[in-house]
Amino acid sequence: ELLTINGSHLDRINTLNLDLSFFLQAPAYVKSQQLPGMGEPVNSLNARLIADLEKAIDANESIEKSYSIINTDRSALATLFGHLAERVSSDRLSTFDSSTKTNKTYKGKIKLNFQGSAGQSFGVFQTSDVDIRLEGEANDSVCKSMSGGKTVIVPPSEVHYKAEENAIIGNCALYGATGGRLYVHGQAGDRFAVRNSGAIAVVEGTGLHACEYMTNGTVVILGQTSDNIGAGMTGGTLFMYEDPIDRVNGDYIAEAPCTTHDLEQLKTLLTDYANETGSIKAKYIVKDWENTVSSFRKFIPISMITVGEESFAQK
Repeated sequence: ELLTINGSHLDRINTLNLDLSFFLQAPAYVKSQQLPGMGEPVNSLNARLIADLEKAIDANESIEKSYSIINTDRSALATLFGHLAERVSSDRLSTFDSSTKTNKTYKGKIKLNFQGSAGQSFGVFQTSDVDIRLEGEANDSVCKSMSGGKTVIVPPSEVHYKAEENAIIGNCALYGATGGRLYVHGQAGDRFAVRNSGAIAVVEGTGLHACEYMTNGTVVILGQTSDNIGAGMTGGTLFMYEDPIDRVNGDYIAEAPCTTHDLEQLKTLLTDYANETGSIKAKYIVKDWENTVSSFRKFIPISMITVGEESFAQK
């Protein structure tokens, strides 16, 4: 009912003999009832997590729990993270209205261990209050939009394949993450760390388009990766152990020298990764650091190199 003909186009409409009555007549469909939305209810695993942890959260107690997980458990932990984030928001808003009844920000630490095959969006929206360990594998969108905490994903202990040669998570891990840490003892699918805006990650290998549109954070890839690395990347730092020069997108990123500070942080990061995952490759690199460190290549966006050069010239 809000559509009308623009008078300035009336002559052209008449010349082309266009019939616009379908768009201008009374609506053919009138909504007669409010149908229920398409949203899914909270899945059983997420509901169980809240039930198991709520008392500890209310009491600011640290807690550790273990669970099995299957691939129909999608967005696992999202409900918990929303619950924790709501408490933070409520606590902050109370500073503007002291009469408001609030749930205070959780001050403890939650450690959650999972075994099995996680569905899509495992660890989505992870917060700094929770550390996660998954022994198994996960589908697409691991740790999407995470803002804190640490997630470690490792193969089951009984497997015989080489972790560094096998995929363990799907595509688009860390999509839009702003903080936190992700360790993947295995290969990731395509678009690992896409739109990463602050998370730290270590992975054994990746598929296509690693670090696509990345704006901040640090990513370390220890093994093989596919083409188009760093496409659209405008911020952050990428370290690669195996010579990747023929696979990076040279329109967006370029190699930069590693500073002493870079290498110190890199060694600390890899030591923690090796301790958490048991990665044979990471252990080898750290143990023989004086010889292996020269194999790392640091890449940053071309625009950052240009800005750095300009700043140096001005000095």
